[in-house]
Amino acid sequence: MLKLHKTLTAALTALCFTAAPALAGGEGWTHDYEAAKTQASDEGKDMLLDFTGSDWCGWCIKLVDEVFSKDEFKAYADKNLVLVEIDFPRDKSKLTEETIAQNNELKDAFGIRGYPTIILADSQGRPYAKTGYQRGGPENYVTHLTELKKVRAERDEHFAAAEKTEGIEKAKHLFAALQAVGDDLALQHYKETVEQAIALDAGDEAGIAKHYRELELAKGQREEMMAMMRSAGRDAEALITKIDEFLKKEDLVTPLRQEITAIKSQVQLNGLNDKETAKATLIEAIEIDPDSELAEQLKSALKRIFGEPADDADAATE
Repeated sequence: MLKLHKTLTAALTALCFTAAPALAGGEGWTHDYEAAKTQASDEGKDMLLDFTGSDWCGWCIKLVDEVFSKDEFKAYADKNLVLVEIDFPRDKSKLTEETIAQNNELKDAFGIRGYPTIILADSQGRPYAKTGYQRGGPENYVTHLTELKKVRAERDEHFAAAEKTEGIEKAKHLFAALQAVGDDLALQHYKETVEQAIALDAGDEAGIAKHYRELELAKGQREEMMAMMRSAGRDAEALITKIDEFLKKEDLVTPLRQEITAIKSQVQLNGLNDKETAKATLIEAIEIDPDSELAEQLKSALKRIFGEPADDADAATE
């Protein structure tokens, strides 16, 4: 097969994309992921990847109209970001075959399940934050992105510290960096770092191996839980019975125990119309881990649905 010189290949690629229909995001965006990585590296910027359905996804279109098309966002992006549109339009003629193939690969690589999904990644393609549509226009979105970029700063601070340490201290810094980006992104895109941190904490002194073992356990238990819920169908009484059986599992991980207890409360409220029992179960769910992110959401639900201040749930745990 004839191999073209890299410069000629790049020129032909640029010509191809120039000839393609305009991107939904407008001027300043590219379809070319690899070229975007090179540009981000050369200019010292991060990448914003917009996984979108430009001609059918209502929230995607709103994000362009309300944020990406506005001067405030463009000014911020020009200084800080390389913008990459990863489009899945119904009208496939909008994209070249090469771009369609690239986008499908990226969709799988980044585990995209819905649109719009916005990924912030460094020039190596390592994601550090995931978001989507946000209300409030360009000013709010720029503030949101600025906050998300602090995740990268925290990640890189711990990566830098890890380079200067050894053994358990190195493991702790690596783990802190992984926790900054979150377990979902870490397990999908930082596998080597996860394995290194576990190996350095061979005695599980820092609980790193335990943390990832529990995540793996939770994954299996979640699949079991979903199958159990599907088997109950729309029968609320049957579902409550199955949930109670599931909650008897001695090795049930805490986040899942809290989540399924909250689901039990929802079934009691909506399926059985038992408001008092549902309220007690919701408080029970909060008590499982009062400081978790889910607990904060449940406290808000307690106030919204039952008219109870979030402080009442806190008091119940004292």
